[in-house]
Parts: sequence; C-alpha cells; structure tokens
Amino acid sequence: MKKTAVIIGATGNLGTAVCKRLKEATYTIDPVWNNEKHPDASIEKSYMNLPKKINAAIYLAGVNLVKKAEDITEKEWDTVMNINLKGAFLFAKHALPGMKAAGLSTFIVISSIMATHPYPERLPYAASKAALEGLTRSLAVEWGRYNISVNCIRLGHLSGLMKSTKTNPNLLHEVKNKTPNHELIDPDEVAKYITWLVEGGGKTMSGSITDFDKGYTINRWPL
Repeated sequence: MKKTAVIIGATGNLGTAVCKRLKEATYTIDPVWNNEKHPDASIEKSYMNLPKKINAAIYLAGVNLVKKAEDITEKEWDTVMNINLKGAFLFAKHALPGMKAAGLSTFIVISSIMATHPYPERLPYAASKAALEGLTRSLAVEWGRYNISVNCIRLGHLSGLMKSTKTNPNLLHEVKNKTPNHELIDPDEVAKYITWLVEGGGKTMSGSITDFDKGYTINRWPL
C-alpha cells in the first residue's frame, strides 16, 4: 500500500529532489502542494483539506531577507516569520489528525546554520530558524505518544542560493573554500536523508536537530 507525503515547499530545488526520492520509495505526494499554484503556506485556511492519512509531513517552505536589523520593517519581519515559522506551526496543527490516522508518521522541518552561526543582516531568518528547532523539540515530546517522530535538519549551503536571497555573489565560492571537502550540498543528498527519516530511520531520533553542512560551521582550521 502506498504511503502519503505532504510536502510544503515542494516546488523549490530541495522540494523537487525530495518529491523525486519519495516517489521512488512509492509515496503518493499530495498534488495540492506539488504545484506552482500551491496555496499560501502562511495562512490557516490553506491547510483545511489535507489528506486523511499522512505518513510524512515535511515543511520546506522558507524565505530569507538580507538587510540591516535597524532597517527591517514590521511587514518584512512578519513576512519572514509567517512563512518560515507560523506556516510550520499551522501545518503541524492541521496535519496531526492525518499523522495519527497513519499509525506511524514523521514530521520534518528545515532549520539553518544561521540559527547557530548567523551571518550579519539576516536577523528574522536566523530567529525563525532557531524557533523551528524549539518547535521540533516541543512536538517530539508532545507527539511521541502518537508514534509520530519529529525531526529537524540544520541545513548548510545548498549548491544554489534561495530565490529570496540577494547577497554577495562570492559567498558560495568562499563557503566552498572553508568547507573541509570544498563542496556544497547537493539537494539530492538531503532528499536521501529525508527519505531515510520518513522510512523509519528517525523514530529513535525524534526531537533531534541534525547538522547537515559538511563540517563547514565547525571548521576552525586557519590554514
């Protein structure tokens, strides 16, 4: 019997890779979110018609803002928080009945190395991602009784910047220089790990935040 996955943010680079891997693992992907005309992830009504059974609920949606803290407007702050954090909460809330009905399910969110190693001028993004890590731990404690594992990936630099990121074009070049194997992260590597999680690998890791950055943030070798 095919299992069902709902992937919020399915149309991005990472989302496309995750959809491909899960389809290969015989998951049915909710078509509502696997569409360029998907609903707004930051509003509650978008989650009112989720599948009756959900084996994998994955929140990949996110936006960035590169701007000095003192210049960020209230609207800009709310936009980042609404998509990165509020949307994940709303998805979790409304996916719960389907995950409970599945009998064994996994909920996954994506944090960022900005939560622990922030770059300048990324305040709302870093704050929202740090909050997702708290959400992960809280839901793991609360949902363990339902046989739902909750996992978070603290993601480093993929081989391509987010669409909403406008920054120095030399950034990825310098990140590669400071990464021990001088490589960025292939989205398919993350997709394979997510597939392993939803196939049961994350059950004993519920509540964990996994660093996924090829050693970039811990590399302090000066030469």
